[in-house]
Amino acid sequence: MAFPAPLQRLIQALEKFPGVGARSAERMALYILRSPVEDAADLAVALRDARMETLRCEVCGNITLRTPCSICEDENRDETLVCVVEGPREVERMESAGVFDGRYHVLMEGFAPREGAEPEPDALRSLRGRVEKEGVREIVLATAPDREGEGAALLVSEALEGLDVTLTRLARGVPVGTRLEYLHGEILADAFKGRREISSSRSTS
Repeated sequence: MAFPAPLQRLIQALEKFPGVGARSAERMALYILRSPVEDAADLAVALRDARMETLRCEVCGNITLRTPCSICEDENRDETLVCVVEGPREVERMESAGVFDGRYHVLMEGFAPREGAEPEPDALRSLRGRVEKEGVREIVLATAPDREGEGAALLVSEALEGLDVTLTRLARGVPVGTRLEYLHGEILADAFKGRREISSSRSTS
């Protein structure tokens, strides 16, 4: 017998999440039905609030409650040093580890096919604009050390071509294939200390 229509709609909605197949969606949907009504209501409210109350920072692109975000507004941070990451998870991980005192630029995983993400050309244009207008002297490429991350780093490098800025990459102390969000704080700290210049986009004019 087919599932009742409300349950089937819930399953179909859950299937839209990255990495969730039909079977997983069914298990989650049935778990929700077994849960107390209050828990299901709390989940619905949390989903609504997360979607409706958050926005992208107009400067760095991170998820925030206001724009500019608190990091971009922090005058104690080095505004000439910008770390480029794929998504908000990497910002959260680095901030928790306390290994970086500059600012960020978030690509929202825009260059990787993972999780169904699509390229975000605006992220590249806004990064170039920050370098041109804010006196950024160094861009730290902190994309993941895998094929997608390397591709993102290449696109960023191409977008900044001709500008008076130094590009560095996190040291290879970061294990290949490992997402930054899973790394221990000490590993991240070593990676930042050992970052190296990969090219200089300084204008020759």
